[in-house]
Amino acid sequence: MKKMLCTLLAAFCLSSAAAAEDYQNPMKIEGQHAPIQAGASDYGIGDPFVLRHNGVYYLYPSSCEERVRVYTSRDLVHWEYQGYCTENRDVYFAYAPEVIYWQGDFYMITSPGGNGHYILKSDSPLGIFRPVTGNFGYSIDGSFFKLDDGRLIMLNLHDNIIKESLLDEHMLPSGVRISTGANLRGWTEGPGLFRRGEWYYLTFTGNHVCSTGYQVAYASRRGSPMGAFYQPDDATLLIHSVMGDEFKGLGHSSNVIGPDMDSVYTAYHSLVNLTGPARLYNLDRLLTNGGTLYTTGATNFPMPVPAMPDAYGDMQGDMGAFEETSDGYFAVIDEAALFTEECNFVLNGGIAQWLLGEAAGREAILTTEGKRLRLTIGDETAADAALPELGREGRLHTLRVECTPDVFYAYVDGMRVITLEKPGLTARRVGAIKADGVSYSFLGVTGEALGSSDYAAVKTVPGVFHAIHALNAGAFSTASVGRNGEKAAVLGSADYAVRVGADGNYAFDLTVLRTDAGKAIDISVDGEKCWSGQIPLYDGQDADELATFTTAPIPLTAGAHTLSLSGDGATVSRVSSFKTAETQPLEIDFTTNSLRDRFYTLGNFIMRPSEGTLSISPNKRGFAVFGNEGCTDMTLRVRFELPKDGIGTSGIFFRATNISLYEHQVKESFFGYALSVNRLGVNLRRMRYGAVGRMQFASVPEWQEAETGEVTIKLSGGRVLVYVPGHEEPILDIHDAQPFTHGLYGFFSTGKELTVLDVEAKAD
Repeated sequence: MKKMLCTLLAAFCLSSAAAAEDYQNPMKIEGQHAPIQAGASDYGIGDPFVLRHNGVYYLYPSSCEERVRVYTSRDLVHWEYQGYCTENRDVYFAYAPEVIYWQGDFYMITSPGGNGHYILKSDSPLGIFRPVTGNFGYSIDGSFFKLDDGRLIMLNLHDNIIKESLLDEHMLPSGVRISTGANLRGWTEGPGLFRRGEWYYLTFTGNHVCSTGYQVAYASRRGSPMGAFYQPDDATLLIHSVMGDEFKGLGHSSNVIGPDMDSVYTAYHSLVNLTGPARLYNLDRLLTNGGTLYTTGATNFPMPVPAMPDAYGDMQGDMGAFEETSDGYFAVIDEAALFTEECNFVLNGGIAQWLLGEAAGREAILTTEGKRLRLTIGDETAADAALPELGREGRLHTLRVECTPDVFYAYVDGMRVITLEKPGLTARRVGAIKADGVSYSFLGVTGEALGSSDYAAVKTVPGVFHAIHALNAGAFSTASVGRNGEKAAVLGSADYAVRVGADGNYAFDLTVLRTDAGKAIDISVDGEKCWSGQIPLYDGQDADELATFTTAPIPLTAGAHTLSLSGDGATVSRVSSFKTAETQPLEIDFTTNSLRDRFYTLGNFIMRPSEGTLSISPNKRGFAVFGNEGCTDMTLRVRFELPKDGIGTSGIFFRATNISLYEHQVKESFFGYALSVNRLGVNLRRMRYGAVGRMQFASVPEWQEAETGEVTIKLSGGRVLVYVPGHEEPILDIHDAQPFTHGLYGFFSTGKELTVLDVEAKAD
């Protein structure tokens, strides 16, 4: 193990220039699974789980053979195949193996073939893992989390909801399942739980692994990892279901601290084809704002390889930035009141001590002695706490420290042992102090803590980021918004490092305080002003304190840029962007095949030129899709036969993105607006893959005796107006504070018949 760590560190130091290079999703990994059927693509890397231990990353994907493979990396991008970590047929076709280090041993949980769970044990992350339990059921996709008192919990799917169970001394679930409430309104799997500060973030996957609409979502909770989590309406983190795009089927993620020891990254797979299914490894960054979790992904364009700590090294080999003295191993960084430090050590009867830095000229030292962890500043004890059970001597343990001017946290093996408010500590000279009976391996320190590196993290266009996460975050004030401890930027001016995925015209959706209507905002790119405007008045009836509006398109070139927002005190919460497209004029009555290339169908919609119809039969499902995902304001007129038969709904969708159709997923599989039609009238709903948002119904009495109906839909910013012939005023006038701002249009059915006679669309 020590030899392997030394080799990895040396190789990484020799290729330090590679740390500044880019990577691009999806990635092929040398040694990934070969095809399991003739003529198929590689089975690849599916359900990737990443463990970080002693400064090294270990990747365990799902298996398509008798044993589980393992890979190692120093940066989450460059992986080396290390062989098999299980033996015989212990875990034949292992689904979603996950590993945790607990009390000096490594434990793997997996579900062979999806038929119940086994837990295996090893004294090395490379294996060999051998079973310590029989099959105890509990569906698929188990995940571990370690409580601060040393107990383990298991997360898994039950009744399509992520639930938690304590594990007993035999590594078996206690039988009492605590519901997190987290779900994707259908098949839900792939849980993963991590903590930053006082918040716990639960990620999970939904729909079906063979669906292009496979996705990752999140929920969060403060104070404790057990109990009900809050899942916001816009909980989806990763999804990409675009017709004709090979980057699709994103899901089953795992979350891990980045190489710099402050960032958090998520590893997930994308779908190559349905044979296997074949999948590839992907990596994107997660960022936090209070209880809100977001990602600048999903990216399939060049992004920076994750950064390393300010100083790091292996005391058993290449010490890197650390130097050995008679007293210990020490490194010096720029003076930092924000810092994260890590010390990996083995006790053989000795006492481990770590120099954290200083407070008011006095050295701050953490000491592990016996069953206690003590923080001393000078001659005074600042904090002292009992350690949870760590297992037998001679095993490696990890001391981690996170420090800001407001709070200090100390962890041992991932368990938080000390919390100290207003610590007054500064890191500069840090390191491990030599003593008999103790040895050290990976040591690291970085001048970031509790997500402070999120401010300088590269943001993406298209993508989303929170306005507080700016390069110059100290140059503006913040305000609390929403119900989840989220902060917004009060401009001033804010600068962001961004990557643009491709040349094009991009519009920005700015989420702002409603009460800031009339305040000016400017957008500049690389110092050149590109857009100026004012926050529009939002006069809707929603209770939302925030509202979103869309800028005019801005031409951008692919690559790295600095994007700046400035304003006269405007409060901006979030910034999202999308590549725009013009709405192409369309008039179609479905009588000629020459216009068939203007739309595509998913499922059971059929065009019949001899009848001049586009229709779907009762009790069938499908979409007929027009336009482009970058279309914004438009007018859409549709004439149709009023539906009679079938169970479900049918009608018109618009401003829709990520449309997907698969038998084993939710029926309403898109983001956008749905206007269902029937003989009683129309019903306008917000749709998010089975999550039905606010609904507005309007009756159309004349349709009760009619055979056909007609509606005209006008979209302007956050406003949706619906007209029917014979009514001077709109029958629906919706002003949405958080609108879907762009997307496709067309027709849907979840089982109700629908026959469309003609369509007219034009830009507004």
